[in-house]
Amino acid sequence: MISIAEHPVPGTWVLDLRATTPRALPDMRAWVVRCLPDLGEGHRDDVLLAATELVANAYVHGGGARHIQLWRGVTPCAVRIEVADVSVEQPRARYSQIEDPRGRGLLVVDGVAVQWGVRREPVRGGKIVWAHIRCDGRCPEALPRVRTRRSRN
Repeated sequence: MISIAEHPVPGTWVLDLRATTPRALPDMRAWVVRCLPDLGEGHRDDVLLAATELVANAYVHGGGARHIQLWRGVTPCAVRIEVADVSVEQPRARYSQIEDPRGRGLLVVDGVAVQWGVRREPVRGGKIVWAHIRCDGRCPEALPRVRTRRSRN
């Protein structure tokens, strides 16, 4: 079962993926949408595409996914995705032959992300693969906050 952990930092969400399989990908995508309901459609699609590729890679090449973490920045609008897995092997983008049904995931991530990279997890072992996806003006602008003064009676 997928469980959602509350994170103490506002704008941050963590989804535990331990003991899950690639069949959890639709649930993970639904979770991303619930966490980030106010993203513009194009930005949301890019975030979903990158998250799906990173989590799928963790299942297929990373020995299993541990968790996915999202950070949402508002000014400027951006989302950072981090996916932890159990393998220390570094992922690599590769160019596939036309007939190959797989092997394009990191190229897809590279196409939608401003940056992506990998860092080792020294405490738990394994690694974290991350991607930073900017909005580039595709999200609705946040409504300005209106301050109201209380009347003194």
